[in-house]
Amino acid sequence: MPDSADGALRAAAIALLQARRAGRVNDDDEEAVLTAARHSGISPAAAAIAARDCALAGLTSDEPFARLAAIISRRSGEAPAAARAQCGLAALRLRRRTWRRLGGKVSFSDDAALAELWDYSKSRKKVTQTPSARGGFAWPPVFEDPSRPLVVDAGCGFGALAAALAKARPHVNVLAVDRAAHCLLYGDGLAHRLGMTGRLRFACASADEALHWVRECYAGPLRAVLFMFPTPPALDERSKNAQLPQTPSKCLVNAATLRLAARAGSGETCVLVASNVEDVAVRTRDLFASLPEFRVLRAPECGLAWPRTPVDGDAALRTKRWVESGGARAVGEDFLAASPLPARTETEGRYEACGRPVYRVAGVVCKSDL
Repeated sequence: MPDSADGALRAAAIALLQARRAGRVNDDDEEAVLTAARHSGISPAAAAIAARDCALAGLTSDEPFARLAAIISRRSGEAPAAARAQCGLAALRLRRRTWRRLGGKVSFSDDAALAELWDYSKSRKKVTQTPSARGGFAWPPVFEDPSRPLVVDAGCGFGALAAALAKARPHVNVLAVDRAAHCLLYGDGLAHRLGMTGRLRFACASADEALHWVRECYAGPLRAVLFMFPTPPALDERSKNAQLPQTPSKCLVNAATLRLAARAGSGETCVLVASNVEDVAVRTRDLFASLPEFRVLRAPECGLAWPRTPVDGDAALRTKRWVESGGARAVGEDFLAASPLPARTETEGRYEACGRPVYRVAGVVCKSDL
């Protein structure tokens, strides 16, 4: 009987997730999950996975998460399960000492939640959509108070960083854009459940499209533009990954996009780039230095440490080829050893938890009237 109940819940949750990712919003799909969750024989594991799928589907109601968390807590004796479901990731399986360290609570921006999200993303095939297929997300975005400073998270993925920024900085608006609409559902659901939709908007759009809109339509100042872990370009002709941009100009962070950010911003606008690939950080530093619209933001200016010795990341072979070709290492005051943001992406959280390096570089707009 438990297997039958678990299967019914799993099927209902998968159907809900697939429908939402296809752009179909039907209250009957959510009700089917609630109905399946009322069965008394559901296992904690099935309830946990269903809660994760509900979060990824972008559900805006707390009721499904509360019901599923109650199952986990009642049948497994783990009271913290309710906290897991509140952040939409009840599938977290944490050791007891981790729960004690977290005080029995977990937020969507905690290390454990970010690691769960990162693991899930890596287990799924990458899908992109053109901005013309908005996936049900409104364009242009509408903010409750468009005079507030704006942060643009370009290529936001699931939107965990954008949601955490909006929560930590209630005086700013956050526009999170990505070309994969199905990823945006997670962050949009968080925005609704946390009551932040007036300040946090998600849209299926390109970085250039978002920056054009900011320049032409947004009333407030552009405070920052974030490019977190953009896809690196092919290093040379030996690269066997056909999915990588073949030239730096085809990358998300390129000269044209940075000039557009400068035109949309002012002398207070900061552009932050983070990557797990060292040559991406070095190329971006050189790009900032070459553009008259920017200057490199040095680590001492923002009170941060800087990398003093080279550190090889998980792209060690690529770094070796980069250095052999005469490429510089990401060391010195032009690079940031820690993030200046009060929150992290799921990739940052995962890498830092594993002791793997993240390379960061930032530029400040110094000339925008072009």
